[in-house]
Amino acid sequence: MKLSELRRELISRTEAVDARIIISIATGLDDIHQITESSREVTDDEAKKAFALLEKRLSGIPMAYITGRKEFYGHSFRVTEATLIPRPDTETLVERAIAIARTIKDPEILDLCTGSGAIGASVSYALSRPVSLSDISHEALEIAIENYKTICGQVPDAREGNLLEPWKDKKFDIIVTNPPYLTDNWYIETDKDVKAEPVAAFIGGDDDGLGLIRRIISESPDYLKENGYLAIECDYRQIALCANLLRMRGFSSIDVDKDLSGKERVIYGRFPKQGSDR
Repeated sequence: MKLSELRRELISRTEAVDARIIISIATGLDDIHQITESSREVTDDEAKKAFALLEKRLSGIPMAYITGRKEFYGHSFRVTEATLIPRPDTETLVERAIAIARTIKDPEILDLCTGSGAIGASVSYALSRPVSLSDISHEALEIAIENYKTICGQVPDAREGNLLEPWKDKKFDIIVTNPPYLTDNWYIETDKDVKAEPVAAFIGGDDDGLGLIRRIISESPDYLKENGYLAIECDYRQIALCANLLRMRGFSSIDVDKDLSGKERVIYGRFPKQGSDR
């Protein structure tokens, strides 16, 4: 079988971008050489590996888990089935954290529910400032530390535990978090690729999916310095509820950022409340 024939066969069964990646893994050829060497014969081992990868993809395994990498905010992150795969819309949260941090001298920052460490490492790299990481998953936190060390060149203050519990000895200027926030029904409606990721990274608890976010909003003032910020990613259908929760807890300067598709995605506020909201 020629390389061009393998490519046609793969494209007939999956998306062209997936076919290109599969061929790259199986043969070691980059995009350019896949074109310039399209007439070369594929070895039996290469073909066998390519079709094995195809079957994994068709079974619903996300391509990021097959390659073990995911691009996010200009960096390549290692991901495993223990971590959520970073989404482009979460770059909105990164940009808000960076913007807030640049208004504070030497800000102390926590990436809560860090997962792969994509948010914390991206913010740290952009600011040339350390960012602390935490997650309840030991396996995810190990990946986050590895990614942070690779991208930022240093070892982060990373702690394992349930939400803010590991940080009773510290206070932060900014807590940034992309916690689980789907309802049970929203999760059921997701496609098979999403269901290949850790379910604990999606379902937020309570009927509205805001169980964990309620705890974060309630507890975060105890972990924030004066006039510290909390920035949260959630679903656009939860923004109004989150805004109300923040106000009730005493946050002010509450505002919202939209994601790449124009939907409200990130809500943030400052504590303690000083005067009236905007």
